[in-house]
Amino acid sequence: MLPAYAGAVTVNNVSTVTETADGGKIAGKVVDEKGETIPGATVKIVGQSIGAQTSIDGSFSLSVKPGVYTLEFSFVSYQTKRITEVVVKNNEVTTLSVSLKPSKNELKEVVITSSYRKSSVEGVYTRQKNAAGITNGISSEQIAKTPDANLGQSLKRISGLSTFDNKYVIVRGISERYNVATLDGTPLPSTDYSRRNFSFDVIPSEMIESVTVYKTVTPDLPVGFAGGMVQINTRDIPTKNFINFSIGTGFNDQSTGKDLISTKRGKYDYFGFDDGTRKMAGYFAVTQGTVDPANPKPFTDDDIAFSRQFTNNWRLYKYKAQPNQNYTLTFGQSFPLKNADNKIGYIASINYRNTQTITDIVNQRGDFNLGVNDNYPQFDATHPSGYGKVYNFNTTYGGLLNIGFKSKNHSIGLRNTYTRIFSNPLTDLFGYRDDEPNAVFDPAYAPTTERILTEPDFLGLLQNKLQGEHKFGKVKWNWDASRTNINRKRKDMLRREMTNLAQRYGSYFVDYVSKDAVNVFPLSRQTFNLSETDYNWSTSLQRTFGKADYASLVKVGYIGISKKQTNDFVTAYLRAGTDADIGSDFIKKLIIEDAHNNPENFSNDKLVYQVYPFGLSSYSGSSNSHTFYAMVDQKIGPKVRFVGGLRAENFKLGLANDGFSSANKLLNTTDSLIPTFVDKKWEFLPSGNLTYSVNDQLNLRASYSQSIVRPEFNERSLASNYNSELLADVTGNLVVSTKTTSYDIRAEWFPGVGEIISLGAFYKYLDKPLELVQQSTTLYYYNNGKWAKDYGIEAEVRKRLGFINDNLPILDKITVFGNATYIRSRVLGLKFDKLAPVPDRPGFLMLTYKESLQTRPLYGQTPFLLNAGVGYDGDIFGLNIVHNHTGRKFYILTNDLNTNEFEGAYDQTDVQLSANIWKKKGKIRFNVANLFNSVDFYYDNQRSYENIDPNGPELGKKLKSGYSDNFEKDDNVTFSRKVGRTFTVSLNYSF
Repeated sequence: MLPAYAGAVTVNNVSTVTETADGGKIAGKVVDEKGETIPGATVKIVGQSIGAQTSIDGSFSLSVKPGVYTLEFSFVSYQTKRITEVVVKNNEVTTLSVSLKPSKNELKEVVITSSYRKSSVEGVYTRQKNAAGITNGISSEQIAKTPDANLGQSLKRISGLSTFDNKYVIVRGISERYNVATLDGTPLPSTDYSRRNFSFDVIPSEMIESVTVYKTVTPDLPVGFAGGMVQINTRDIPTKNFINFSIGTGFNDQSTGKDLISTKRGKYDYFGFDDGTRKMAGYFAVTQGTVDPANPKPFTDDDIAFSRQFTNNWRLYKYKAQPNQNYTLTFGQSFPLKNADNKIGYIASINYRNTQTITDIVNQRGDFNLGVNDNYPQFDATHPSGYGKVYNFNTTYGGLLNIGFKSKNHSIGLRNTYTRIFSNPLTDLFGYRDDEPNAVFDPAYAPTTERILTEPDFLGLLQNKLQGEHKFGKVKWNWDASRTNINRKRKDMLRREMTNLAQRYGSYFVDYVSKDAVNVFPLSRQTFNLSETDYNWSTSLQRTFGKADYASLVKVGYIGISKKQTNDFVTAYLRAGTDADIGSDFIKKLIIEDAHNNPENFSNDKLVYQVYPFGLSSYSGSSNSHTFYAMVDQKIGPKVRFVGGLRAENFKLGLANDGFSSANKLLNTTDSLIPTFVDKKWEFLPSGNLTYSVNDQLNLRASYSQSIVRPEFNERSLASNYNSELLADVTGNLVVSTKTTSYDIRAEWFPGVGEIISLGAFYKYLDKPLELVQQSTTLYYYNNGKWAKDYGIEAEVRKRLGFINDNLPILDKITVFGNATYIRSRVLGLKFDKLAPVPDRPGFLMLTYKESLQTRPLYGQTPFLLNAGVGYDGDIFGLNIVHNHTGRKFYILTNDLNTNEFEGAYDQTDVQLSANIWKKKGKIRFNVANLFNSVDFYYDNQRSYENIDPNGPELGKKLKSGYSDNFEKDDNVTFSRKVGRTFTVSLNYSF
C-alpha cells in the first residue's frame, strides 16, 4: 500500500517501455488514498509530449533522457497532482509512486516538492501507512545492510518479533505455533515433524523483496493467526533489463580452519543431496525377538538377517572447517508488446550458500544435571558437568522464476520458488552422570560419559502459483491457485553413548551396550520422512460505490485450502542379544564402528538391531478448509476509514492414527473415548479496523478481530517422534482449536519519506491455548489450557537527522532507527484429572480436567524486545550499526513453576561497512556479525521458589522475597552456546 502524500517511494511493481539510448527511467505506481491501484491514470512530463497510462496494477514507466523533470498525475474524479524536481540519471531507474485524492466538486491541482531518495525502505512504510490494519515490515535494502544470511536471522529486527534458534518466529510474545508464514500471499506448511511452525532459515535473504508482518486481521487474509502473519514477498518483474551478480566469503573466529568432526561426507553434500552414504538400511521391520528383561525372546534368523543389512555409518572423520561462501545471480527483462499498454516480463534468480561452523555448548540438562552448586559445588561455570561442541555443515540454495503479463485491464502472473537446505550437525557432548556407581565427581577426573548425536537433515520447499487480476468496468476480479510442497528427510540419525570407566582424559571411551530399550541411548539409529502437499485457491470480486469522501469498496471472496501429509518415523535400537555376556571383553571394550565391520558380530549372543512396534510409527492425514468472507472498505468523511467484515470458516481434519483412535486402542475396556472439547463445524469471525487520518502524515488506528488457529496433524497424532533439540520424545494429544479475540490501538506519524514514529498497544484473549508441555525429562506432549491473556506496548522510530541543522547536508544522510516492545501474558492451564463416564451416554468415557492452581506466562513469551541502530548512507561509503536485545524467554513449560526453563536475555551487535565502486555499478560490503561474541544461555530458577503453604505443595509455589524469573546468581545454567564472531565480505555488481 502507498501513502497519501506525493514523493513516496515503493518497491517496484511497474510496467516498462522501450528504453531510449543514453537515458534513464521514471517508474512507480498510482493509487488512491486507500492504497487501491488506479488503472488508466494519466502520467505525463510537464512541457513535453512524453506520457503513459497506468496498467491494471497502477504501474507506469517512462523512458527519458537524464535531467530534472516535473510530472503530472491525473484521473477522472481525482485531484490532479504534480511532483517537481524528479531527478533522472543515465541508466538508472527513478522510482516515484503517488496517491491521488478524490475530487469533491471542483478540480484542484496540488503541487508538492519533494527531494528524491531512492531506497526501497520507503516502500515498507508507505504500505504500512495505507494498510487496512496494523502492520510492520522490513525491506530487502534493510536486510542487505546486515550480515543476515536468511530470513530467520532478519525477522528479529522487526518490531514485536523475536526468534528461537534464528528459525522460528515469536510475535508479540505468542509462540511459533500461533504465527503463520505466507510466500507471495500463499500459506506455507509447517516444516517441523513434531511442532507447528515454519523454519524461516530455509528462505535465503537474496530471494526477498520485502517482508510484511500483519498483526491485525482483515477478512480477506488467507489464514487465521493469533500473533502475526509473516508475508514474504519475492522479487517482481523488473522496471528495466538487468543482470546482477554477487559473490561473498567469510570466516568465523572459532570455526574456520579448525577440525570439524562429522560422519563420512557424501560427494553431493555441497549440492544438498545425499549420494546414498546415509542409507540406514535396505528395509525396516518389527523384530520378533526382544531383549526385554521381563520377557526375553530369542531373535529369529530373519531378525539376524535384518540386523546384518544395516550400513556402518558409525565412524567419525575430521575435516577442516572451510570459509563461508555465497553466490547470487539475478537477471530480469521486460518487453513491450505491439500495444504499448501491454507488456510481458520475467525475473530469475539463483543463489547458493555454504557455511561450516563449530559451536561451543554447555549442557547440564537431564542425566548431566548434578544439582550444580548444591550437591556438587566443584562444578561451576568454568567447570560444567556437561559440555561439548556442535559441528555443522550447511548448504542452502534456492531459485525463483516469476513471469508476468500486464495490460491496462488485465494481468496474469506465474510465480515459482524453490529452496533447499542441507544441515548436518553433529553434537559431541561430555558429561558426568550421577547414576554411575563408581564415578568420581570432580573436574580433575575425565567425564564418565560421551554422547554423540547426528542429524543429517534434507529440507526442500517448492511453490508454484498462478494468479490473475482483471477489471471489467467498475468491477475488479482477482484469483489465484497454487501448489506448495514440503519434503523433509532426516537420514540415519545416530544416537551414541560411550563410557570412560577409568575416568582418564584421552581416548579411553568405549561404547556402552545394554539390554534395555527404553531410550534412544546408549545406541540407536533413527530416520524419518515428512511430506506435505498443500493446494490453495481463492477468488474475489470488488467494486467501489459512491464518490469522494463517502466512497465504499465492497469485496466478497472465497479461500480454499486442501492439505495432505504423510509422516513416518523409524527407531532401531542396537542392543546386546538375548544370550550375550554383558561382562565379556567384546561388550566391555566395544568400539561399534569396528565391530560393525564383521557381520558375524550380529547374533543372539552378541549384537542385534531391534525395532519395536512403537519404533516403527507413522501417520497420514488430510485437512480441508473453506472460507467465505464479505468486507467493506468505507470512507466516512475525508479523514475516517473503516475496514471490516465477517469471515465464515469450515474446517475438517482427518487423520489415520489420530489421538482419539489411538487412545481407544489403548483402553482395556469396551467403552469408547470421546472428546471433552469439540471444534465447531463452522466458525464466524468478525473484524473491524478503524483509521483516523489527522493529516497526511498522522494516523490514529483502532482494531478488533476474532481469529482461530487449527491443530496440525502432528499435534493430533499420538505417534511419538524424538526431538534432538529437546532431547526427548514429542507426541500429540486430544487437542482442539484456539480462538483468539484481539484489540489494538496505534498512533503512526510519518514525518518524512521513509520515516516513522509510532506508539501502540494490544490485548489478546486466547480461548483454549495449545502449548507444548514437559511431562518428564524424556517426553513432551501438547495440551490445551483454559485461557491466556497477552498484552503489551510497541514503539518504533526511524528518522533522518537532517532536521537538526539544514546547513549540514551530511546529517540528512544519517538515519537513526529503533523499536521496542514491552509484553506481559498470563495463562490458566488445565491438568488431566481422570476418565469419567459421559452423562446420558452409556458406553462412553471422557477425559476430565482440573484447573491449575496458579497462572503463569505463555510458553515462548519474552517480556522485552529492543532493536536500535544508526546508519550513514553516503554517495560512496556507508556504515550501519545494528543492535538487538531479547529479554528472557519462556522456553520449557513443565507442570511445576520452579522447574520451568527460560532462555536468558541475549544481546547481539552487528556492523556493516559498504562502498560504491565502478561508477556505482558495484558495491562491496564488509560485515561483522555478533561483534561482542555474546553467549546464548538457558536456566531454571528452582531456588527462586518456595511453597505457598510451608507444610506442603498443595497450594502451589510462589517466588521467594527478592527473587524473580529473571536470571539471578543462584539460578542454574542448564544449557549455553557460543557461536563466535563471523566476518564476511561480499561484492555485488549490476550490468
